[in-house]
Amino acid sequence: MPDVRMAARIGVAAAVLGCMLAVAHAQSKPPVEAFAVLAPDAPEISPDGTRFALIRGINGRPSVAIYKIDAPAEPPQIVTSGDWIISGTMWVKNDVLVVYNRKNIKLGVRDRFREDVLRPLADAVAVTLKDNKEVRLTAYARIVDVDLDDPDTVYATAGNSLYAMNVRTGGRPEFVVKKYVGPEKEQTPKWFLDGHGKVVARIDKIRDPQSYVHPLWHDTLKVFENDSWRALAKFDSTVDQGDGALIRLAPDSKATVSIDRIDIATGAEIKLFQDPIYDVAGALRDEWTGRIIGYVVDEDMPVYRYFDPKREALQKGLEKAFPGLSVHAVSTDLAGDKAIVEAVGSRTPASYYLFDHTTHRSTAIVASYPDLTESELGEVRPYAYMARDGLRIPAYLTIPPARRPLNLSLVVMPHGGPDARDDMTFDFLSQFLANRGYAVLRPEFRGSSGYGRAFTEAGLHQWGLKMQDDISDGVQKVIADGIADPKRVCIFGASYGGYAALAGATLTPDLYACAISLAGVSNLPDLLGYTKKEFGIDITNGSFWTTRIGDAFTDSAQLDASSPALHASQVKAPVLLLHSELDVTVPIQQSELMTAALTTAGKKVQFVRLDGDDHYLSLEPTRYRVLQEVEKFLAASIGG
Repeated sequence: MPDVRMAARIGVAAAVLGCMLAVAHAQSKPPVEAFAVLAPDAPEISPDGTRFALIRGINGRPSVAIYKIDAPAEPPQIVTSGDWIISGTMWVKNDVLVVYNRKNIKLGVRDRFREDVLRPLADAVAVTLKDNKEVRLTAYARIVDVDLDDPDTVYATAGNSLYAMNVRTGGRPEFVVKKYVGPEKEQTPKWFLDGHGKVVARIDKIRDPQSYVHPLWHDTLKVFENDSWRALAKFDSTVDQGDGALIRLAPDSKATVSIDRIDIATGAEIKLFQDPIYDVAGALRDEWTGRIIGYVVDEDMPVYRYFDPKREALQKGLEKAFPGLSVHAVSTDLAGDKAIVEAVGSRTPASYYLFDHTTHRSTAIVASYPDLTESELGEVRPYAYMARDGLRIPAYLTIPPARRPLNLSLVVMPHGGPDARDDMTFDFLSQFLANRGYAVLRPEFRGSSGYGRAFTEAGLHQWGLKMQDDISDGVQKVIADGIADPKRVCIFGASYGGYAALAGATLTPDLYACAISLAGVSNLPDLLGYTKKEFGIDITNGSFWTTRIGDAFTDSAQLDASSPALHASQVKAPVLLLHSELDVTVPIQQSELMTAALTTAGKKVQFVRLDGDDHYLSLEPTRYRVLQEVEKFLAASIGG
């Protein structure tokens, strides 16, 4: 850039050009609304390929939009949910779409844990498109299978039983198999049918506190033959099941999650795929038969592979058509002639296309975040580093657009879970921060999923300890590389990430200039007590959270030492707390406890209550409020 004296000599032309550049720079900062929109989700084609449905934001809430494929300009048919939050859809007939809803309600019961006890509710509604008739199905019912021979019937599971239901008239569901809970607290969450109403097999889950990684249950596959059930195979720590196949942790504790097939007739197990580094992230299923036809491995971006040669050929063709993006067919019609394709990248929000196998042509149908352009988004790069004990920690670093990676303000964003992980596909939160001028580090600390069983188990009982050290070590690495200004670092996370943010502010107070917790945990013993009270989980006998956090009795000293609310006096930086009043995953009392502790200690704290939403930022007004508050807080604390 020329200095002032040179600019003066250039004269009026340079002044005009300077004004143009200033305007262009101002336009590169999209409004908060551009990042806060509810992106389109879960597009699905009807069995006959004449319509597709997807969930999208309408008036700030998730709604279902149903489009006619042969009339793309015709306004879609809209299904809304009142005060429920739409969480999923499923085509069950050519003209019937099932819409799944959820909401959390206050019971108004006072106890020592909370003033208003919250309970999660679920609902399922069958919508007949011709007359827009809605039929409410059994509460908590999940569709197990459709009947390809019957225009009215579907099969669903609720509790431990299997029902046949009429999706056009509703009415009392008919028991196909009625099953009672036995003395071992057996559950049957999964049933397998043949697509024509015949029950083939089921998965029974029985409580097994000795199983360490998934401690509540072990699973038994049972097949139905000669009017009786026969146990075929028993396995621990199952992640997901399909029709005659499963995704699970291998017996070797160092192995990654694999995808295996079980022969229903013999019980023989055949390993279909296992990656040496990454877990299998999910099964790819034929949505009309339920059979596993492939798998997805989340490397730096998801990679999709198929066992069927025809589908694999389609996948290879899509990858050539969308180079540099993660792409795959998310839905197909019953004949396999039409598919909806998703393409997403680091700086490319997900876009959806309708692909016709007969013409080999694709048509764009909907894009996420339509008001954002690639030039306004940050570059995302892998940024692995070594923890202080020598463990390799994967991470992702986002650099603000048009900025050199030098002496930047840094926001470190540990993910939630903690059994979860980030990747390099578009993330609206980190890209919003990058657009506002912040570098963003997303560390995959030990305890994260996706990198093998040993890596996940390394985080057991390490809340506030080695898991927190991994995050701190990542910050120190970015500073040592000259990318971040050590005086302008903030830690921001949601759920477990919110806990990590508060732990960072209390356990390493000199490292951070500010901390932001969204729906975060602040008091570990109190959280375990809430889990037991609200959900009936025995925290003394191998519950999921006990294995992750620790035992409320035998590990009480460690839990107290790792609880941010009990060490508020150590905080030096300003703290922003955001929490929804209807959060049943992490109760709002966790933020209330932290606010009270910080206030008593004379610390700088701001607490924002979010009305009407849940744990997942499901509503656009909530997203807008969160981004607005975060932007303002960061600007005042570390600049941009």
